Amino acid sequence: MKVNSQSDQNKITSPLHSNTKRIFSWKEKLLLFLALPIFFLSTLFWAIDYYLSSTVAVPTLGGEYTEGLLGRPLYINPVLAQTNEIDTIISSLIFSSLYKYNDKGELEKDLATEQSISEDKKTYNLKIRDDAYWHDGEKLTAQDIFFTIKIIQNPAFKSPLRGDWQDISVTTENDTTLNFQLKEPSSSFPNKLTFGILPRHIFEQIPADNFLSSEFNLKPVGSGPFVFFNLQKDKEESLSFYQLVRNENYYGQKAYLEKINFSFYPNEDSLLEAYKEKAINGLGLISQDKLEQLKNRKDTQIFALDTPRYFAVFLNPNKSKPLADKNVRQALNYATDRQTIIDKIFLGYAQKIQSPILDAFAIPSVVKDKELKFDPEKASSLLDENGWKKGADGWRGKENTPLEINLITTQWPALAATAEELKSQWEKIGVKVNLTNLTISEIQQNFIKPREYDALLFGQEYAAGNEPDFLLYWHSKWKKDPGGNLALFDNKKADEALEKIRTATSLEERKEAYQKFEEAVWEETPAIFLYSPRYLFILNKKIHGFENSVLINPALRLASSNKWYIKTERIKK
Repeated sequence: MKVNSQSDQNKITSPLHSNTKRIFSWKEKLLLFLALPIFFLSTLFWAIDYYLSSTVAVPTLGGEYTEGLLGRPLYINPVLAQTNEIDTIISSLIFSSLYKYNDKGELEKDLATEQSISEDKKTYNLKIRDDAYWHDGEKLTAQDIFFTIKIIQNPAFKSPLRGDWQDISVTTENDTTLNFQLKEPSSSFPNKLTFGILPRHIFEQIPADNFLSSEFNLKPVGSGPFVFFNLQKDKEESLSFYQLVRNENYYGQKAYLEKINFSFYPNEDSLLEAYKEKAINGLGLISQDKLEQLKNRKDTQIFALDTPRYFAVFLNPNKSKPLADKNVRQALNYATDRQTIIDKIFLGYAQKIQSPILDAFAIPSVVKDKELKFDPEKASSLLDENGWKKGADGWRGKENTPLEINLITTQWPALAATAEELKSQWEKIGVKVNLTNLTISEIQQNFIKPREYDALLFGQEYAAGNEPDFLLYWHSKWKKDPGGNLALFDNKKADEALEKIRTATSLEERKEAYQKFEEAVWEETPAIFLYSPRYLFILNKKIHGFENSVLINPALRLASSNKWYIKTERIKK
């Protein structure tokens, strides 16, 4: 019975075993083997897609940035820094100011919170925030600002800012309120309030004789977004490395970067090599030929930024009889191929201009739409119609006066090359050009001061501010030294407009005055406006958050670095 029972049991279980084998055949196992990874991968991709679509990447704390600079710091002190770009760059990160420029070149409040102006525009009342502290923990007050201005005004401290503050008095009402009294009305006065503030409790103990040699000029105590941390010197005891760290107690937007470092180099070749070897993450303006080595790097981003600097040929009608003729000046304008100059000399990194009003300014140009096209045939016709005829030798003249121009410029390669190009262009219409290249000091002493030039190829850079004060450069009362009116421009309409700019209370009034000034310049052609070179800033692509389109001052290119970041995290939308 047991045998039979066992046999019966075998008969019962065998079919089940056989059916199991049929369900999971080798083909079916293979399909299952292939299907499972696809299922898991699909689930994973769905989960990732859901995560990415329901979250957003935002900057987070971490990382450090290293900038390479040509030269070395001298005085990281905001009342001394203006003569050295490196000092200004580092000072802008360590020290706070009443006002500052944002990424668009617009003036905005920093320490200042409220501003009121008297009807005569000679008195400014400012209130400051009460939550700002020095890096050593002391509270920042209006007394620190008052103290800083007194340092600037005192000739014993040798501040480059002194000239801007000679006719301004300041008083404090309390720890958060200041009054500024101006000798002359000025709507652009807040642009003067962008200097960094010194800590009174530190510098009031330092006499003027020791001010320049103070250790706080290299180990400063500020109130800005970054704090001095460390410096290193080379074998010659010169600074080679400088390090700042994030200010955890900053009153404004705290930095994402934990550290900002500066490494110093003697020349462009060593600076460029350091960037290629990734010893630094960024560098400022380099020569156009050097730029070619970086343009095609996949890890590099190049920013071309508008600045308040331009170059022009300033024409002296008092020294040159031909240039006293407006028709000659206009003919030279038509005979000038600005785009060719920009492409050849600046590889396209410059703005073509037709007036002193640039893209870097908040005031729009009204003549920009009247683009003056390169038209040598029109230039020739204009000269012919006004009696400046070509002689047998191909050169033009009128009534025994040769149409000959002595063009002076500096030995800076870009300007020397520009002068050569202008000579070639103007001589094609029969204007003889004699070139002279000199040092800047020679030009300033022997030609600019006595105004002894026919035509001067030179640059002008307006003081920081997106609403520039042109009066010093274009008003007739500044035709002589030390004025900046290099074209000896004398026009009643322009003078009235420039005076109005200083006193107008509303932006619309100032815009109208700027436009009248620009139209007067356009009509008279006192200069051949050429270009405004763009400032080139090189950054590694791992650095995010640089959003500047304008640099009111190239030395302030890191001023918004508290918004830069390297690392990100994702948060729910």
